[in-house]
Amino acid sequence: MNSKRAIKAVTSAVIILGLMIPSDCLYSQRTKSSLKAGDQRNAEKGLKDNRYFFYFINSSISNFGSEEEKSLFREAIQRDIISQLLYMKFMFSESFDEIRKTQDILIRLYKKTLNRDIAMTRKLLNDFAPGVIHSNRGKARHYLRLGYRDAVVAEKEMTMADNYRETLFSMRLYKYVRAIKKAKHGRRYAFLSLLEVNSEKFKRTEWREMDFNDISERIKSASDNNSHVRMHFDNYYRTPDDKSFYDMVWDNPSLTEIPEYRQYLERK
Repeated sequence: MNSKRAIKAVTSAVIILGLMIPSDCLYSQRTKSSLKAGDQRNAEKGLKDNRYFFYFINSSISNFGSEEEKSLFREAIQRDIISQLLYMKFMFSESFDEIRKTQDILIRLYKKTLNRDIAMTRKLLNDFAPGVIHSNRGKARHYLRLGYRDAVVAEKEMTMADNYRETLFSMRLYKYVRAIKKAKHGRRYAFLSLLEVNSEKFKRTEWREMDFNDISERIKSASDNNSHVRMHFDNYYRTPDDKSFYDMVWDNPSLTEIPEYRQYLERK
C-alpha cells in the first residue's frame, strides 16, 4: 500500500509541475530543436548532392575549362569546403547557406559547360560527317545519326532545366547533369563513326568488346587532332593529366579569399 501511495504522490507532483510550466515555453523549445534538426537534414542532403555535382563536372573543367569557368569552379570548391567545416562545427544553418551559394555558382558553371559541350559535340559530328557519308558504311552512318540524336536531346534537357523554378537549385543541377551526359554520349558515337570509317586499319573487333585504352589507341591512329584523345578522356569523365583542377584547388584552397570565411572565424 505504501508503494502505491508513493507512486501516486510522484505522479501527482509531475502533473502539477507540468501545469506550472507555461505551454509557450514548451512550444518554443520544441520549435527550436525542430528547426535545428531541419537545418541539419538540409545541410546533410546539400553536402551529399554537391559531392556528386563536383565529381561530375570536374573532368569537363579540367580538360576544357576556360579561365572564367575555372574561376567559378574554384570559388565553388572553396565554398563547399567552408560548408563542410561549418557542418562539423554544428553550424548547420550557416553550412546550408554556403551550400546554396555553392549551388548557385555551380548552376552558372554547368550552364556554360553544357553550352560548350553541345557545341563541341555538334562540331565533331559535322567534321566527321563528310567522311562517313562518302564511305557508304551503314554502321558509321548509324553511329552518326545516334550522335546527332543525343545532341538534340541534350539541348532539350538544357531547356527544361533552364525553365525550372530558380530556387530549385539541386533539381536544376541534376537536369543539367542529364544534358551533359547526353552531349558526351553523342561524342562517343561521333568517335565510333570515325573508327568505323577507318576500320580497315584495325583488326576487326566489335566496339562493345573494346576497353577504354583500345579505343584511345585507335583514335590516335585514325586522327591527327591531339584534342580528340582529350575529348575521349572527357567522354568517360577522366583527364589525361596527373591531377585534376579539383585536386589542385583542394591542395591549396586559400579559404581566406572568401569574405564570409573571415566572418565565420570571428564568430567561433
